[in-house]
Amino acid sequence: MNDNQPSTIKILWNDYVAFLAAIFCLMAPGLYIYDTYFANKPISNMLWITTAIFIVAFFFLIYRYFTILSLYNNGLEAKALITEIGFFRDRGIIKYNFQFNGQNHASHMRVMKNKKTTSYQVGMEIKVIVDRENPKRSLIKELFQQD
Repeated sequence: MNDNQPSTIKILWNDYVAFLAAIFCLMAPGLYIYDTYFANKPISNMLWITTAIFIVAFFFLIYRYFTILSLYNNGLEAKALITEIGFFRDRGIIKYNFQFNGQNHASHMRVMKNKKTTSYQVGMEIKVIVDRENPKRSLIKELFQQD
């Protein structure tokens, strides 16, 4: 699947886990700066707290990014049918069914609420990339493709 590598910006913009991890990576240094220079009563261990937040968030960001890259490089494409869509505030979930290796599978993807993700409708046919060893792991292909 090397023909269409996923866009880093689209991963951050559409994938809920990656977006949330990126926000925490940005927020941790900001909290430290605020606490150090602007807070009336600075917290004594704020450096350790914000460093821990940053490291955990960065780990999740890198893990999710490479998971998506791995699926694009090693996964197989399948057609899926959207069965359910739900949004709450800034996040959503898209559930879909697909056939892979002659078996029916149901999966879902957590997404950010934006113009692209809200354009999906129940009953739409989409392309998903499926993990060969674990068909439950899949993602919506066009959410991460470069234009």
